Amino acid sequence: MLGMLIFMPSISFSQESDTLHILNKIWEYRRNFAHDVEGETPNVYMRYTINTERRNPTLFLVPTLYSIAKGDRKFISESYGKFLFDDEYNYDIKRQIISGTIPHNRQVSSTLIKYLTPNIYGMTLYKDHQLSPFHRTNRKYYRYKIYDVDRQYAHLSFRPKLDNTQLVKGHAVVDVNSGRIVSVTYDGEYDMIKFHVDLMQGTDDTYSTLPQRCKTDLQFKFLGNRMKSSFLSTYHCPTTLPDSLDHVNDRSRMETLRTIELNHEEQEIYHKYDERRQQAEQEAARDTIVNTKRNFGDVLWDIGDHLVTSTYADAGGASLHLSPILNPQYISYSHSRGLSYRIQLGIKYRWNKNRYLTFEPRLGYNFKIKQFFFHAPLRMNYNPKRHGYAEIVWANGNRISNSSVLEAITKAHADSIDFSGQELDYFTDNYVKAVNNVVAFDWLEIMTGIVYHIRRPVNVKGMQEEDMPTVYRSFAPLLTLHISPWRKGPYFTFNYERAIKGIFSSNLGYERIEMDVSHKFKLSRMRLVNLRGGCGFYTDKKTSYFLDYTNFHDENLPEGWDDDWTGQFQLLDSRWYNTSNYYLRAHASYESPLLLLSFLPFVGRYVETERIYLSTLSIQNTRAYSEIGYGISTRFLSIGAFASFLNTQFQDFGFKFTFELFRKW
Repeated sequence: MLGMLIFMPSISFSQESDTLHILNKIWEYRRNFAHDVEGETPNVYMRYTINTERRNPTLFLVPTLYSIAKGDRKFISESYGKFLFDDEYNYDIKRQIISGTIPHNRQVSSTLIKYLTPNIYGMTLYKDHQLSPFHRTNRKYYRYKIYDVDRQYAHLSFRPKLDNTQLVKGHAVVDVNSGRIVSVTYDGEYDMIKFHVDLMQGTDDTYSTLPQRCKTDLQFKFLGNRMKSSFLSTYHCPTTLPDSLDHVNDRSRMETLRTIELNHEEQEIYHKYDERRQQAEQEAARDTIVNTKRNFGDVLWDIGDHLVTSTYADAGGASLHLSPILNPQYISYSHSRGLSYRIQLGIKYRWNKNRYLTFEPRLGYNFKIKQFFFHAPLRMNYNPKRHGYAEIVWANGNRISNSSVLEAITKAHADSIDFSGQELDYFTDNYVKAVNNVVAFDWLEIMTGIVYHIRRPVNVKGMQEEDMPTVYRSFAPLLTLHISPWRKGPYFTFNYERAIKGIFSSNLGYERIEMDVSHKFKLSRMRLVNLRGGCGFYTDKKTSYFLDYTNFHDENLPEGWDDDWTGQFQLLDSRWYNTSNYYLRAHASYESPLLLLSFLPFVGRYVETERIYLSTLSIQNTRAYSEIGYGISTRFLSIGAFASFLNTQFQDFGFKFTFELFRKW
């Protein structure tokens, strides 16, 4: 009943026909006139100021704000360059000339930069959030009212029907003849940031969805810290710079490129910055002791910077990227897998644009099973257009069980001894995999290679006492096919492995076949349906082997909300992954920014995304297993509640959460 009342006809005003006429004009303009920005490279001038009104030591915990967490409270940064658009939401910023007072001329936060280019005609104002009031499918969430109409322009106000972080309120000036939005002003809040946007669109003859000018005022509050920022950008600037210019720090040249003059406050920031630099240089020349102390302090500052922010370095063809060491977003917890933590490192060496080497190890620790995990892939990319690469991976997998080993020991003792608590069926797994991958056709990607596993028992002493092998080795060629016959259709995967005994002392033989299919149905209003299904089986029944599936395994270092909550079982006991010669599984989830909790007066304003999960599994000697779940994503964390069933009989209930705080920063 509440939903029916909220989603009554969307337009509430005295001149309903006029307002509907203007809205239809806006929708027609986007469809008939405003062209896409794909491939555009407009010249852009950008400027932003930051004023930290109140701060405390907790500001050091905010990624990308560490460099302004001490010292000056006011900063300015300018850049002139090009926007390189892949589409309306995906672009790179080539900063050619830069100037500013931020230490090392760092770009403070990418999450703030994205507010520079809203797409008012799109379904969302920004890539992954804020439903636009000017898109036809979003009209059910807004109330509209028209006022001050004349022969040329109309003023249109809009406000959300729900108090939700994905909606904005404001007003626009619209050309009544063409439906072109001349200017728009709106307010919103998302991911701990309140924003006010004042945007001026291009003229009639440009027909571009890009604005001519955009000014965005941001306010950020966190644990007593309060920061205000003002971002200004102008597009289609007249001066085109040579492509050879890249990140050139040149304030004098910036003064000739600046499209809007600095105001008094911005000039004062530069003036005070210059005075401090001059004074510091004089002190350094006069007193070497002071200079030494300052350098030592700079070293400590850099160490702290690396602990809480991502580290990036670039020298010639080589680059390095290290995720923050102290970062809560790499911590996750689930009922079945416990607490885990991970970090990532990325190293790249580029010979040219078509050939480069990458090394991107992922490290982590699972506190429940007290095990350190690593996954270290070394990849040579030789044909990026065809996704061609050769890769060697060294890693240790999850602990794996082999029930046939315990069954053999128990049978030898005629059940006279209970071995169930001695972990004789658990093994560690270290492996090396070498593969080559290439897109043979637009619809077919082929990976071939080999994989070599070395598995040792957790209880080595117990295995020795029972005169059982303490090392199990397997060597297997592998083939993986990725098939996408339709551009927007399902994605198929086929995996095949066949072990060969005797190579590198391998003593296991097996044959494994797996098939997997997944598809995402993108619906209007940021809604999404995820579907995934698969099966796998072992065919060699003449020898003992480990049941180690590629697409059906326990994951002790989950990636987070978007990567593995759909397509994985959250409450399934780890033993179930290695006890069946076959499996059949299916998963489905429905995602929406406005579903259930979004309608609640206070809670709804913080909910960014809601999801409903359904998973089912069939393995041998077990009744049908299923899980249902419900999860929400907020600016602070993602949390889900799950229940499991055998047939229709309730089995277990548990939670999973991952930190979302500053994940997008």
